[in-house]
Formats: sequence, structure tokens, C-alpha cells
Amino acid sequence: MPESAKVTYGEFDKLLAIDGPVMVVGQQFLKPPSFDPTSEIVFPPSYANPSEKSDDPAVYNIDQTDPSDPSKNVCVLDSIPSQANRMEPLFSSPPYDSLVPQYKVRLTEDADPVSILNVGHRLADAVFRGTTLRDEIVAAFKAYAKGNAAPIARLGGTSLVFGVWDSRGTGVKVPRLINSIIRAFDVTSIRRSAQYSPPIKYEQEGLIPAGLDGKPSDHGLADVPSSQKIGGVQIKGDIRRDVSLNLAVLRALKGKDADETKKLQRYILALSLIALTATPDSTLRQGCQLLPKSKAAWRQFKADGEEMGWNPDGINLVEFAKVAAADLGIVQPQNQPLVFDKTRLKASIDADAKKKADKKAKNVGNPGDILTALIEGLEPNSTGTKLNAGPVKKLQKYLEAVQADDDMKPMADQMLAVLGGSDAPVSRIQKLTGLLPSGTGSSDEGELDQTDDTGDSQ
Repeated sequence: MPESAKVTYGEFDKLLAIDGPVMVVGQQFLKPPSFDPTSEIVFPPSYANPSEKSDDPAVYNIDQTDPSDPSKNVCVLDSIPSQANRMEPLFSSPPYDSLVPQYKVRLTEDADPVSILNVGHRLADAVFRGTTLRDEIVAAFKAYAKGNAAPIARLGGTSLVFGVWDSRGTGVKVPRLINSIIRAFDVTSIRRSAQYSPPIKYEQEGLIPAGLDGKPSDHGLADVPSSQKIGGVQIKGDIRRDVSLNLAVLRALKGKDADETKKLQRYILALSLIALTATPDSTLRQGCQLLPKSKAAWRQFKADGEEMGWNPDGINLVEFAKVAAADLGIVQPQNQPLVFDKTRLKASIDADAKKKADKKAKNVGNPGDILTALIEGLEPNSTGTKLNAGPVKKLQKYLEAVQADDDMKPMADQMLAVLGGSDAPVSRIQKLTGLLPSGTGSSDEGELDQTDDTGDSQ
């Protein structure tokens, strides 16, 4: 009996139906492993101080929820990107490792290969730019930009589940389908201090080597005090994990035709449901281990706001995913791990830089034609005493930009002087037209938007 005969698609296709839910939402309360969870100190992630001063202490992400009561606040214990990075490696271990291609890259001879499921930027990560897979990845992103997400799914479906942005290459951005975040409510920040004391007074005993770079404390040869640093939070309220699956965005994923679209959506739904319902990693970081306090509660939401319950218990997600993967043609890559090549990385970086420069140059267009269009867009106000402010601001902004070009600067300086002068509006327009480079004419009205909603004039 074929595998597909063992799986009934009906339950899953309800979630993909055009009139089906647009979101599946889950909520689960967590607790630290402690006899008294309310007295336990939990360590959130720390972030650079917003002051951006190197010597300012790190901070936690804590926001007040009631300005009149400082004890009412919310603290992020694990952010959405961090949760995604914790969920994705699930697909590198049995029984899920057969569901997605297990691409790996060997960066150095003495280091273990890096898995696609452990790199932060997924298919867009720099680790692949130095491999032969990069060309295939670029082609997949370009296909996505044209409306076909199947090539990305066949390379790395988790890039569609958790989102990816090829910011350094094609610029394609794929929105994440799953959002998950862990928050703690009503927390009190705790401070901690520490002191390192070496086993002997090296300096007093004359044991500091001559010519030592830096201070003795840099090398563990002197006392190192650490006072009043962030030391975790004490949580008086709930710890809650909120997770959601955006089915509306999932249904927007398309293949090359209707049949491939159905197979693609089933496959990505299967991966999403596995990630959504799997038991999350309990250890977030040193000093922050969280366990379920209760079972997760689930709801579906329709586009009209109707709410329904949802229960994933008893659904054979692994079998569904295996069949869906086979239907879409997911196969494991051969000749792994890929070999990282610095020369190929450099070529990839140079090629992407050239494409961006060419695109920027194309978007800039011919300065003479752009200036012509901007000047033609100038017009007096209803009384004829001033120029309408919107078109003036656009022309002024463009002239200030081209002042950086030595060849354009003299003309830009003259035009700015005329634009800010006290002549009548019609006279200023005529003078600006006379300063245009020879050979420029009327621009295509469709190339430049001259509208501005501002009602001000100058």
C-alpha cells in the first residue's frame, strides 16, 4: 500500500481552504524548575545599552504596562527570531530529518560541517555564498519573486516556515509563517556582583612577566571586581509562550500551477504544524530553563473574527509530512557536505555588489531628464505669488543630492540659488529652464510622480 493511502488530507485541507481559518494561535504557561517559582531568579536575554556607550551596562527588554504602577511590566524572555532559531533545528534529528534537505557546509578541515538548519539567515546565509549551491539559491529566490515558491521549498522549506531575507543578494524577503515569543509579566530586576581573586598576589610577589601587554588583570593575574551588573529578574506574574501560524500567508504561497500549489501548501503546512506543536527546548540560556506549567491551548480564527477550538492531539503529522514531502519531490542532497570556497564567496559578493550598483544607476536615470521633469512640475499657487511647496521640495532635494557630483555641482548651486530667490514664480521657472543642460527635453510624465499632498506654498 502506498504511503499516500495511509494519510487523509481532509483535516489538513480544511486549514488550507479559502474559507478556512486565517490564523492558528496557541498559548502555553511555563514555569522554572523550582520549589517556589516566584522566588526563582530567571535570566532574560541581555542587549546592548541604547545609549550606545561602550562602558554602559547591558539591559533587559522590559516595558511598563501601567505607568502608574512600576510593578506592572512585561519582560521578553525569548524573542521571535530567537524562538525561530530554536525551533528550526528540530528538523535535523529523527524522525523529522527526512522531511527537509539536509544541506551542510564544511568551512574548515578541523571543524564540523555547518547545517542549513543552524544558520541564522537560512538559505540567504553567507555560508552558502561560498558554495556551488549559491547559484541554485539565487534562482530559487528569483522564482519566488515571480510568484513560484516551490524551488525554495525544495532547497529548504524551513526558509518559508521561519522566513528569510536575501538582503545581500536578490533582496527577496519571505515573511515568516510562525511567530513565537516568551514573555514574563510583573518582574523585578535583580543586581549581582562578583569578585575574582587570584590564588596569589602576582604583582606583590614580583611574578608579573616583563613586557606583558595590557594590565595584569587582563591575564587573570590581579583582582577583577564586577559590581552591580544585571542579575536576572524575579517573576511575580505569569510566564507565557504565545505562538501563531499565519495561514493566510501560507495560502498565498504558489507553485508553477494549481497542482504544484496544492502540493506545496500541504508540505509547508506539515512542516509548520510540526514546528508549531513540538515540545519547545526547555533551556533557553544559562539561568533560564522553562518547563510547561500546563498543556497548550489552541484556537483558530477566521477572517470574519469567528473563533473555533483546535486540537492537534491524535493528528499524525509526521506521516502527513512524509507523504507531502514525497508528493512535492523533496529529496536529500548528494555529495554532502558542500565545500566552502573563499574565491567563490568573493565572486558572489562582487556579483551582488555590481547588480546593486547597476540597479541604482538605472533607477537614478538621466539627471537632465529628471531635472526637466521636476522643473516642469513647478507651478504657482492659486494667487500666483508663490510656488507650490511640494514640487519645490522635490526639486530642492534632488539638487542637494546631485551637488555631490563635481560635474553637476555648479549647475545645482545656480538652480538652488534661483529656487530660493525672490523673483516671481514664473520668472524663477524660466530661469531654471534656461539653466538646464543642452539636449534635454520634456520628460515622460509617467516616469516621475509630481504629486504632493501638502497644501503649503512658498
